[in-house]
Amino acid sequence: MHFSTVLTEEVESDLKIETLSMMQQIDLHLFERIQNIMTWKNLEIMQDIRIQDIDKRLASFLQEMNTGYQGMYQFLLVTDQNQQFIAASDRQFNTMISNLHSHSWQSTITDNQPLYVQTSDPKSSFFSLAVTISDQFTLGLLGYLRAAVEWDTIYRILESPLPFLQNKSHSYTMLVDQNNNIIAASHALRKAGLLLTQVPESWNLKNTAKGVQQINQSFLHHQDWMIAWAQSTGHRSYKGLGWKVFVMHPLDNALKPVWQMWHILLSFLAFTTLLAAAVSLWMAHRIAAPIIQLARFTREFMLDPKTAPPLIKASGEIAELNEQFMLMVSNLEQSQQDRVRMAKFAVIAEMAATMAHEIRTPLGILRSSAQILRREKNLSPIAAEMIGFISSETTRLNQLVSSLLESSRPRETHFSRRAFTPVIEHTIELLRTQAEKKYITISLDKHCIDDELNYDWDQMLQVFLNLMMNAMQHMQENGHIAISILSTDSHLMIQVADDGSGISDTQKENIFEPFYTSRKEGIGLGLTVVQQIISTHQGTIEISDSQWGGACFTIHLPLNNKDKT
Repeated sequence: MHFSTVLTEEVESDLKIETLSMMQQIDLHLFERIQNIMTWKNLEIMQDIRIQDIDKRLASFLQEMNTGYQGMYQFLLVTDQNQQFIAASDRQFNTMISNLHSHSWQSTITDNQPLYVQTSDPKSSFFSLAVTISDQFTLGLLGYLRAAVEWDTIYRILESPLPFLQNKSHSYTMLVDQNNNIIAASHALRKAGLLLTQVPESWNLKNTAKGVQQINQSFLHHQDWMIAWAQSTGHRSYKGLGWKVFVMHPLDNALKPVWQMWHILLSFLAFTTLLAAAVSLWMAHRIAAPIIQLARFTREFMLDPKTAPPLIKASGEIAELNEQFMLMVSNLEQSQQDRVRMAKFAVIAEMAATMAHEIRTPLGILRSSAQILRREKNLSPIAAEMIGFISSETTRLNQLVSSLLESSRPRETHFSRRAFTPVIEHTIELLRTQAEKKYITISLDKHCIDDELNYDWDQMLQVFLNLMMNAMQHMQENGHIAISILSTDSHLMIQVADDGSGISDTQKENIFEPFYTSRKEGIGLGLTVVQQIISTHQGTIEISDSQWGGACFTIHLPLNNKDKT
């Protein structure tokens, strides 16, 4: 709307300028024509009117002047004081004489001399100017010089294209005399039959000071118009004939650039809206698709926990959401495993308590009885062998009960902050003799500064004793156990790898389960106790294949774990 107002003001300003320019050009044209006849009427040859132009000198002069100003005058004519024909630039116009004092002629004063103007003949292609010719001898009236001025020049001025007009737009301009009669007009107005009619009074053009006004009236297929006008101011000594130039411009045409811009803007907004909608739908699909995949995976996972997680290609928040969701699923699986393990531990605890009460007392009696019998003299070799069996088996059963009690009710954990490497080095020293018997090499590789963390020395010693002894039990002679320590910003990673026979994938799934063992003489509680101790230290333990094809246990312990009592 602001642009429409600015454009309207700009068009009004241009209309005023163009109207004033047209009026000045018409004034200049009239000034030149009037100057011509004012000059000619004072020539000596005009005195030939007295002799009725017997020698035709005056007719020849008029013909030469008309030819010299070709296109300006249709004819030049001289009459006597009684307005009788004397001479003309062409004899065929000798009948084009009308009374200068009739109502069709208007008179005005130019340079203190009378000037007659006739513009009221709609069939003529010219308008007439007439001046008096004085007798140089008697100083009285000798006759009249008339000039038929072509309208073509004025029409060309009125038809000149306006700078703000759209292509193929009509020009609506008119020349109005002092009586508001339309004496000349552009082609569109002449074709509409407005020539020699009066300017409609309904236009109510009152704001003459401003020189421009808008009207709301149906006219030539347009309802709203902008009209500018300029009054003749003359030129030099010529004071003008009181004529005015009107320039009309349809408002819908003037504001056409605004509507074009508005249509372009609407098209741009529509395109932008469609583009935004398309991009939004694409973004929504891109964001929703991974979430839908995760939701579908959740439903399938509830029916089948072995369902493979979806492969989601995303970045940013969606990738983080997928990562956290997969971590949640993994933690959920771990929680379920822990819950099953705790249920087993509860069974073990209940069973261990019952066995401790029901078995340890009879075992103690059997063991004491075997010891008493061993001191008897004259025992046969078979009796001594049987007593040995009783003693060893009762010892083994007592160890089984003790292991069950330890796995179900581990002793209280005492954390202290200290370096971690010494507990591994101490474990290696404890097992060095046993390892040398089987020619097993134990190596320690430290890729980190000796970090400190909170842990229970005795429990960690039990962890690495169980892992290394378990490795030696599954290895042949000349084997190798490699222990490596690697530190990150938040965790300490310890790996215990061997070159033994290795563990199958089926065994890996159940390796930490209570009572699961691959040795006939094993109980199957060692790795269960190890995992329980690592969990108490807020860590994790995993099993994989070593680089030699054996087993590799990887332990992750947090460096910033809190002290526990």
